[in-house]
Amino acid sequence: MVDATWICCCLVGGLILVSGGTVPVDEFEVSSNELTFGKPSKWMNVEEDDAELLVPELIVKYGYKVEGHTVITEDGYVLKMFRIPPRQQSIEKKLPVLLVHGVVASSADFIVSGPNISLAYLLSDNGYDVWLANVRGSRYSKEHTKLPVESKEYWDFTWHEIGYYDLPAMIDHVLNATNSNKLFYIGHSQGTTVYFVMSSSRPEYNDKIALMTALSPAVTLKHVRSPILRFMLDNVDTIRKILDALKIYEFLPYNDAGLQIGRALCQPEEKKNWCILLFGLAAGPHPDGTDPRLVLSYLGHYPQGASVKQMLHFAQVFQSNRFRQFDYGRKGNLKKYGSPEPPAYNLTASTAPVLIYYGLNDWLIHPKNPRELSRMLPRVIDTIAVSDRQFNHMDFVLAKNVRKVLYEKILPTLDKYNRKC
Repeated sequence: MVDATWICCCLVGGLILVSGGTVPVDEFEVSSNELTFGKPSKWMNVEEDDAELLVPELIVKYGYKVEGHTVITEDGYVLKMFRIPPRQQSIEKKLPVLLVHGVVASSADFIVSGPNISLAYLLSDNGYDVWLANVRGSRYSKEHTKLPVESKEYWDFTWHEIGYYDLPAMIDHVLNATNSNKLFYIGHSQGTTVYFVMSSSRPEYNDKIALMTALSPAVTLKHVRSPILRFMLDNVDTIRKILDALKIYEFLPYNDAGLQIGRALCQPEEKKNWCILLFGLAAGPHPDGTDPRLVLSYLGHYPQGASVKQMLHFAQVFQSNRFRQFDYGRKGNLKKYGSPEPPAYNLTASTAPVLIYYGLNDWLIHPKNPRELSRMLPRVIDTIAVSDRQFNHMDFVLAKNVRKVLYEKILPTLDKYNRKC
């Protein structure tokens, strides 16, 4: 009964969590200056108690410098970025690196595993200037120059707008701040989706990308194996009607309740860990792949919110098996696009070099999908399966062995391309 209740919380109750009880982003000062919190009064356990810290606090806690930057998009969304300068200066000048998280996630994905494991810290340790994105609607980027966050109008976006508006604004900001002509882009899941929206819809930005590293790219969505995601995709119309009736436009916002439920049901010492079970049902089973203490900590940083319309857009890609703009129906499409069908993204216009990594046990992005994507793109340098055959969708962020089997492969490639620029 407990597992049924917990699953219902994730599938149904989670869908209708409202913003009440969330931690406001104004708890920390975000500006173009370095953020300073002073020396922490208590050095918490990296794997569990870090759930209660915000991203800038986590970075400072573990001895890294951090800057907060505010970026405003063409359509008025106010985004927060966090910068981790190189921990030690490299002999050669290195290009900045932009890290872009997946859906209902945030920049926390790239630091939550702590020093010596998390990608952001490893990049900083190796002399890279690291920039962490937070896309519109996520916990750290819930602001607009005119629209109230509670309004339906604020949430009227999909990942198309993230790719078309958010990424160009953040890329231009990073290049201006670092006086660089190019940067390295690393995206996970939706972080790849929005990249290919940008690179195909605004192809001038291809010249600003030295290398795009795609981790479990979410562009083609056939062969989904996750029963949780299949349930949502198969019932998307019903879910949409329920949420519309309840006037809920945000999908899985950050809420303290999630962490408290996790602490009640997912204690690391328990033999049966419901959180790891659910992660496996969602992303692919790998029960020994993640430290249960890290999973419990991660619940303080996930989920972080997205628009319901974003999720509907993913469902449309799944149903149509086409990577294209949002489908408003024949009448809506004629009004929006001037055609009865939404336009497809022209991936042949994505001309920057792309390196693809995928997991063989990824239940969200089937291994066939990245290989299919590689045939659609004009400049793929390699398409690589992570060597751990149990590697799933969340292992790109949370696996105990992610440094060894993935990140240590990425770093030499960045160094190689850095020397070319």
